[in-house]
Amino acid sequence: MKLTNYRGVADCAVEFSVQGVTVVEGDNEVGKTCIPEAVNLILSVLHDSGKQAVRAVRPVHRDADPEVEVEITSGEYRFTYFKRWHPRRGETRLEVVAPLREQLTGREAHDRVEAILNETLDQDLWKALTIEQGAELNLPGFGGSSLGQALDQAAGGSEASDQEDDLWERICEELDKYWTSTGRVVQERKSLSDEVGEAQRTITDLEEKLSAIEDDAEAVARLTDGEEQLVIRRDNLSRDEGELSKQWATVEELRTQVDRRKAAHQTADIERDRADEARQRRTVLVEAVEEQSRKLYGLEEAAERIATSLAADEKRSGEARAALSAARYSLQAAEEEMHHAEGDRDHHQKLIDRELLSERLERVMVAQEDLKAAEAVLTSSQVDGELVDLIDQANANVTRAEAALSASAASVETSALAPVSVVIDGEEVELRPDTPQQSEVTDSWEIIIPNKVRLMVVAGAGSRNLVDEYEAAQQEHDRLCARGGVSSLADARRKAEERQEAERQRNNALKTIKQDLRDLTPEVLAQKVDGLTHGIASYPVDRPQSRPLPDSLEDARRIALEAKSAFGEQQAEVRRYEENETVADEACQQAQTNAAVSISQIKDTREALQAADNRLAKARKECSDAELDDTLATEHGRAKAAATALSNVEDELAIQDPDSLEAKLNNARDVRIRAETELRNNQDRQRELRGKLEAHGEAGLHSELNDAISKHEHLLREHDRTEARAEAARLLFETFEKRRKEAHQRYVAPFKEEIEKLGRIVFGPTFEVDLDTDLRVSRRTLEGITLDVAQLSTGAQEQLGVICRLACAVIVSPDGGGAPVVIDDALGWSDPSRLQTMGAAIAAAGHECQVIVLTCTPGRYAHVGSAQVVRLPG
Repeated sequence: MKLTNYRGVADCAVEFSVQGVTVVEGDNEVGKTCIPEAVNLILSVLHDSGKQAVRAVRPVHRDADPEVEVEITSGEYRFTYFKRWHPRRGETRLEVVAPLREQLTGREAHDRVEAILNETLDQDLWKALTIEQGAELNLPGFGGSSLGQALDQAAGGSEASDQEDDLWERICEELDKYWTSTGRVVQERKSLSDEVGEAQRTITDLEEKLSAIEDDAEAVARLTDGEEQLVIRRDNLSRDEGELSKQWATVEELRTQVDRRKAAHQTADIERDRADEARQRRTVLVEAVEEQSRKLYGLEEAAERIATSLAADEKRSGEARAALSAARYSLQAAEEEMHHAEGDRDHHQKLIDRELLSERLERVMVAQEDLKAAEAVLTSSQVDGELVDLIDQANANVTRAEAALSASAASVETSALAPVSVVIDGEEVELRPDTPQQSEVTDSWEIIIPNKVRLMVVAGAGSRNLVDEYEAAQQEHDRLCARGGVSSLADARRKAEERQEAERQRNNALKTIKQDLRDLTPEVLAQKVDGLTHGIASYPVDRPQSRPLPDSLEDARRIALEAKSAFGEQQAEVRRYEENETVADEACQQAQTNAAVSISQIKDTREALQAADNRLAKARKECSDAELDDTLATEHGRAKAAATALSNVEDELAIQDPDSLEAKLNNARDVRIRAETELRNNQDRQRELRGKLEAHGEAGLHSELNDAISKHEHLLREHDRTEARAEAARLLFETFEKRRKEAHQRYVAPFKEEIEKLGRIVFGPTFEVDLDTDLRVSRRTLEGITLDVAQLSTGAQEQLGVICRLACAVIVSPDGGGAPVVIDDALGWSDPSRLQTMGAAIAAAGHECQVIVLTCTPGRYAHVGSAQVVRLPG
């Protein structure tokens, strides 16, 4: 496979082992996962397609068309297939090299590849044997018909003939006539059954109508006989109701007398209660006077105790206030001492800060000068490394052209037999007999003996071409030197070195300025230095002269720390005295408040006692205590007499039992009304039935019943025939399906054996599995313990998925069928020991089939001993 301009892959080619394990290693986003995706894309999508799948693989960082080329062997076919995707520039090429050579392009090539794969490749098997990166973790099922046939043949079974397939299809078609896919009755059978039921309901309805007419005639006779009895019963009940009504009138009279007696009794009770309330109010007034007298005595005793406590609290408050004043004076002195010590410490710190800032400022000023000098060099220099390389190349070209020209030029040697003056190429030369003159002719050469001889030598065409090349190379060399303002390659190199030195000097200067200025400017840094200098100069003048300035920053810090500690201790002392003073003040204020409250309470109590005395005197003036007692006794007697009269009348009413009498009267009235209603209903029903008999009669019902019975018998026969055919179709289907399942079991055993063979390499000799009807592993047994697959760990499930795919590929591959097992970065949940045994299992399967592993973690598949490793460039 070869990928070009595919997603982020510029160019990548991979060759896989036809049989064996190929491990493709590479970092993330170098094109591993693109390999299976590109196979699916080239096999399914036309080169001029605008699908999202094509747009997704176009590179986003450059304008280029994705290309994929694969070399595939499928069945007896071997071919090379190429596609480039673009709506207008797209291209498809196919070259088949076996069994017969073919060359196709465009849509014909695409259709030919589809035909080859449909003929030779089991698409379901191809999908089942692929583990995609990031796909949901599940075990593959191999129960599809095409996969089952492949495994059946591999296990020694025979391929089903076309007649057998056609028979099974016709059996299924016959079953579908009577049953749905879920085993329910089809709509046609249900409709026929409904028609049979409807015909039976019609017969039942007609029979019910004939029976109803006969029942109506009998009912009229019964209703006529019952009417006379209902009339007699109604009259008797009316007489009984009249007698009970007379008894109820007597009860109503007694209830009226009870209501009058209750009113008189309630009035007597009210007057008695009033007398009781008046006597209670008098008692309350007397008790209020006594209570206020006792309260006044207690308050006067408490006032004496409060006065004594107030004097003591006022004394303690004055003493605490004096102690707090003295502590605050000491705190002020300690604070002043701390400020002086901190000022000395800050003065020494400023001396050090000024020195450091001055050094920083000096380094910044020097770096700025270096920066200006470097910038000047960089501004004036036009020679950089690139131009030096160009001049170097041009100089080499001049040298090569000059050497070629010298090698091909004609050589002319001029010797004088006697001293003579000649002109060579316009230059006068003195020739001597012992000094030959050597000249090279690259273009033309001229020698003149004045007034005697002129000799011209002209070079050939090859030499003239070399001259042109030399001159062109020299001109390019001169142009580049002029561009950089230099005279030669050595001068250019010197200028480039000067530029590099200037760049280094500029970078160092910028780094120094940045480090020393930090977040400041040179002006602000200079201002800080000036400010520190001014403060340092003025401090010795402004500080108190009562004590000497410390000699060093360490001494100043120690003295400042001691002064701060003394200040803190004095602050704590002041806070303690403040708390004492607050407590004393609060106690004094509380005592003063208590004294004021006591005086106010005594005053209020005296006023309340006087008011209680006044209310009692006023009440006794209006009515004495003896008069209240006489009125109370009289009202109690009246209330008792009224209660006795009420009780007598209630006893007389109870003898009549009004509740029972009322119930009997109401029931007699309801029974009489019910009898009248039954009589009316009897008469109405008689009229209704007689009208119904006159309106309907029995005309035509017997004929309709006979027709309905005939129709029902016809539908029932058709329904029975249909049901018989349906049951026969189902029996045939179930019998044939049972035989197919028996054939299915033939290849379950070898497939199970192959899974357990590879699984024992990984899990040990006790490994066993159970397969379901879809040839999917449902349970695993290890060390005698059997678990459902869902109960296994994620790593164990993933390992079983790989083993199942390898087992299927091993079985179907020996005959040239099947498909490769593609593992895209699986086994991420496996521990190191399982990775080692899984590597052995993959290697064992690789002897029988093609296995392709794509991984970004090379160590994960390091234990696949026979693997061919392909490392993709990062």
